Amino acid sequence: MITVSNSNQLSLRSVEITKFKIAAYTTVLIIFSFTLFACSKNETHITIWTDRAEFVPYVELFNSMHRAQKVLLVYKSNPSQTILSANEPMPDLVIGSWLCTDKMNHVFRPLDTVFDRKGISPALFYPQLLNSGKMRRTQYLLPVSFNLPAVIFAKENAEHVEEDYILSLEQLRAAGKSFNMQQANGVYTRIGFAPLANDDFLYFAAKAKGAEFRETKTSFTWNSKELSNAVLYLQHWTKDANTSANAERDFIYKYLFMAAHRQVASNRTLFAYTTSDAFFRLPEEQLNALEYRWISENKKIPVEDSFVMLGIPRRSKHPNAAYDFIDWFFNVETQRNILDYTAAQNLGVDEFGIAGGFSAIREVNEQILPLYKTALLSNTPPATMLSVPNYLPSRWNDMKKQIVIPYLQQEAGADDSSQTIGLSERINDWIKRHYN
Repeated sequence: MITVSNSNQLSLRSVEITKFKIAAYTTVLIIFSFTLFACSKNETHITIWTDRAEFVPYVELFNSMHRAQKVLLVYKSNPSQTILSANEPMPDLVIGSWLCTDKMNHVFRPLDTVFDRKGISPALFYPQLLNSGKMRRTQYLLPVSFNLPAVIFAKENAEHVEEDYILSLEQLRAAGKSFNMQQANGVYTRIGFAPLANDDFLYFAAKAKGAEFRETKTSFTWNSKELSNAVLYLQHWTKDANTSANAERDFIYKYLFMAAHRQVASNRTLFAYTTSDAFFRLPEEQLNALEYRWISENKKIPVEDSFVMLGIPRRSKHPNAAYDFIDWFFNVETQRNILDYTAAQNLGVDEFGIAGGFSAIREVNEQILPLYKTALLSNTPPATMLSVPNYLPSRWNDMKKQIVIPYLQQEAGADDSSQTIGLSERINDWIKRHYN
């Protein structure tokens, strides 16, 4: 049995999963019937706050295997933000993005003792992800899943891509430029890669070039010099490879209005930017027509900011039971069973991996996940190249979309930066609109 509750703690068999607005479920509606949660004096109820809809079947599997412990799943649209301001009883476990903040040691219990129990070893995890959950050498959070940036291209155009696994930004620029084709009047009929076509790519490039966005008490800060260099790099890319921002935008308007996999299938462009979760959620027949490469800079691949962590709040009522769930979840065989379970129930159609991404357990990605996503057989995440972002604000997703992305679009496509609005001014305006 699985129980999912809304934030007012009503005990229900289930709720409409439309509340879980995450990419892994796109427009799919999963509706569970309403049934009262069966309480028993002999059961311990583990309350989990999460924004990850993928945990619904995981919890169902856990509950079916444990008589003395049952999980109550509670939806929170932003668990990190909620736990910092909650005036309600704390959960026993929190699972979600944006949990890595400077306040984690005040909110979560140390988890170092989890490695003293049987079954979980630090060696299971990617060290970069594991270390991101530490503060002053104390482990407060454990990594659950992550995603990586990539470019995709049609298999029929594989001859244009020399590298087999990873492309640097400069390799991407050069290969894209060589694919370009213009008419006699200078109008492009093919552009190998258009940086301005994808907001997320602009942000990735800024991160990869060392912008170092990071949390402050009121909002966020960044490396001004490296961000300026990233903007100049993007401007030069567009002008050198694609003539001008106007020419590139005209091409984007004409030909790149469709989904990434359709862009490359059209043969109008060589590459389209994507992320591992978006790519591996494509149907198998579409995946079979595509190839992908991870994107790196300085031999590092920046992990997507929204990587998922878990922690036990200091005011948890059942910390020992939460430890038991952690022991169960981070077992390699458990994650194999999770993948089997979701596949058997046809729940993995619009999902990818564990909690919407690669598992934080390296063995799962290298030995188990490729059995479900065969495209991974030739190119699993290169463990030594992963780079984890700095601590970011709990509202970073909104701040990135409303502040950083508009700034990058404006700057990367600007002919005269003196007429643009700076980041600091955008931050001040955002704070006024949201806190005044």
